[in-house]
Order: sequence, then structure tokens, then C-alpha cells
Amino acid sequence: MFWNNSKAIGIHCSGSSLFLAVLQKKSKDRVEPLHLIEGKLPDTFDVHALKDVGARNGIAELIIDIFEENNINSRRACLALHHSAALVNRSPISLGDSKQIREHLRWEAVTILDAKDQTLVMDFFSVTDWIFSVAIREEVLGLYRDIAMRAKIRRVNVDVPHFGLYNAMDGVNLLNSSGAQILLYVADSEIFLVLVYNGEVIQIGTYARSAEDSISQSVEDGILSIVAGLDEPIEDIFCAGILFENWIETLAKKLEANAVILDPFMRTKESVINCSKKNKIHSQFAIAIGLAKRELVS
Repeated sequence: MFWNNSKAIGIHCSGSSLFLAVLQKKSKDRVEPLHLIEGKLPDTFDVHALKDVGARNGIAELIIDIFEENNINSRRACLALHHSAALVNRSPISLGDSKQIREHLRWEAVTILDAKDQTLVMDFFSVTDWIFSVAIREEVLGLYRDIAMRAKIRRVNVDVPHFGLYNAMDGVNLLNSSGAQILLYVADSEIFLVLVYNGEVIQIGTYARSAEDSISQSVEDGILSIVAGLDEPIEDIFCAGILFENWIETLAKKLEANAVILDPFMRTKESVINCSKKNKIHSQFAIAIGLAKRELVS
């Protein structure tokens, strides 16, 4: 098999930054980064910018500039959805037939999004104990496709940033087959959390950030509450994005967990305090890298 022909792009917009990762699959178990590039957006990326044709064109032009300046010829990409663009829900598998659970999750999405007169695009996936649903309005999905079209991306997928973060861990063999771990990505204006149990996603969380150089107590309380119902303690907190080392260490002590850098190309655990500059750079691109990894296996 010609692995060298297998390339994919992941794009994650956060605040005024655009993180673009180009990965190449060298072998069945080996993925390498060809490009990790951070670009500056003309405006902060949020749902309001997404609805503005000028802002979408600005994102597309930045992507084209990065492609041209770095001679990137792949046109296969996965874009991270803004966290408010999609609704993620879950239901216990124990409640009954999977078809009925999916129908109930669809009904919930229609009700919560008040989408009775609009078409929803939905996707489902299952883990051992849960069925997850992801719902997005078709018109919102169309806005992301518009960005891709303007950027001359021929094949585009979208995904929730939390699942991009989980996919970033694919192939590194650092998620335990038993026990609980947390994946944490701190961005300019939000924090993404993925709770992993026995190697599977069981819950996600999104928390708003306002202060530039600190994490509020309410965010910490939210994180602590999401893990409160677990039967087992958290073993590791994999940290990515902006690394507030003091806060991370405080949170790790409260959970009696290890604070580990989330480097998608790392094969061994490295503490946040002792990690290298290269580890930190990879962690900033974790969501974009996870999205590109998703494309390589899809």
C-alpha cells in the first residue's frame, strides 16, 4: 500500500487564530506532521463571524495563503465546528432499543434547537454504555461548506472540537483500557474537556473563559462536578492549548491525578512541567491534528 500518498488537513479556528495541520501517513501505525501552521484571522472567530460572508471569505483567503506559501496541494480537510454550532447529547444504551434511543435523541435535538421548520443533520456513534448524537442545522453546515468552497477544498468534513481532541490521541497508546482520564484543551475564550473511561469517550464539557491569564473558580467547579459521579479516580489529565501550569497543577492535586502534556505524536507520558517546547507546540495544534487524523482513517 502506498502510504506516502495519504495526506489530510485539519483546521481549527480559535479566537483570532487559525491552526492548520497537514499530516502524512507513513505506515499503518505511523503518522507524521508535514506542516503545523498558525495563522492570524482578521476577526475573532465565533458564530457571528460564521454568518458574515466577509468573515468567511477572510478565513478562506487565509487558508489559501497558507496553502500557497507552503506548497500544500492536498485538498482533503476536516474543519472544527464552533462549540455553539452543534448540539451534542447522549443517552444510556441500557434504556432500550438503539433505534428508539436514536429517535429520542433526534426528538430532543429538534426540541432544544427549535428546529421544527428546519432540517437538522445528525450523526450518531456508540460506546459501551452510551449512544451519542451530534446535531447541526443544515444552514449552519452550509456556512462551513461555503468556507471550504472559497478555500478550494474539494473534500470537506466537520467535527466537534472535543472529538478532534480525542482523535488526537489515536495511535499513541496512552489512553488506558481501564480507568478514567481527562483530555483538556484551554483556548483563548473556552475550555474543552473530554472525559475518557476505559479508553472511550463518556462525557464532554465546554466552559467559557473570560480572564486572559487565569481560570475562574466556576470553570474548575464545573470540571470537578463532571467527574464527581465516577466510580474510579482520574489517573491522568492530558493538557493541551494554553498551559496555565499553576492552575493545572492545582487541579491535578485536587483530583490526585498526573498532569500530562497532550502531544499527539508522543509515545510516552511527559509531565506538563517537564515537557519540551516541541511538545507544547504540538499540544496547541492538538484539535487540528486530531481532525487530520480523522481524515486519514475515514
